[in-house]
Amino acid sequence: MLQKALSIIIVILVVISGCSVSYPTAEEVLEKIEAAKSYSCEAKMAVKNNKSVFYYNLKQYYMQPEKFRIEFYDDYGELKQTMIYNNGQCGIYHTQIEKPFKAQNFTDTKEHNSFVSVFLENYKKDAEARWTKEKIEDEEYFVFQCKISDGNEYFNTALLFVLMKNAVPRFLYILGEDNSKTMRVEYRDFQYNVTIDDSLFNME
Repeated sequence: MLQKALSIIIVILVVISGCSVSYPTAEEVLEKIEAAKSYSCEAKMAVKNNKSVFYYNLKQYYMQPEKFRIEFYDDYGELKQTMIYNNGQCGIYHTQIEKPFKAQNFTDTKEHNSFVSVFLENYKKDAEARWTKEKIEDEEYFVFQCKISDGNEYFNTALLFVLMKNAVPRFLYILGEDNSKTMRVEYRDFQYNVTIDDSLFNME
């Protein structure tokens, strides 16, 4: 009888251990982001200034090394503007303006800082960067925090929320020096290592 009871207990323990969830570590999550050759996502971005909050509907495309494309859509899903950064140059394209505007400055803009890969660059540069765990609406997250390299009073600190279960980025917060939220990005349909046509980064 005792032997039978022990056998049942062993079976239960095996079943429980087999059902336990194994999550990647924080280090493995960072490694996955860094190793991604490309990614794409949709996003909603809110940016606050001294007077108002501005909302944007976005699609982002990233490809190593240092190729960025960000598309802005209105609330009806119509494309309104596209920004491309490639080979040290930035091109800004408006749907109702035939000739694009070329600029050298893309880094340190709100668009540049909205990319996960840019957060990772800042995280690696910050000797005091750290991570914690947080639970939001029954979902568990790694929260990575760092100072923004060459930041300013409005873009001072960044926090990236990554789902523990699948290493997918979900939220990005940019804080000012007073710890108020300057920018909030909510990522949707984030996909690692997707096939992206290189022509999306052309600026002709």
